Amino acid sequence: MIWYTSLVQQILLPPLPKEIGSVMDNATFHKGKAVQKMLEDSGNSLLYLPHYSPDLNPIEKK
Repeated sequence: MIWYTSLVQQILLPPLPKEIGSVMDNATFHKGKAVQKMLEDSGNSLLYLPHYSPDLNPIEKK
């Protein structure tokens, strides 16, 4: 988790304009409180993708 927090802080946030939504999947390291706080403190919003739903993916029905 520490490596991901560093990645967000050093690479993602500096060029990211304010009021931009960041979309993340439901990986455990994406849901850390530190990452959420960094994004929200920088004026950005955070949106998580819905959990895996094979019924919403047409290729899963084959």
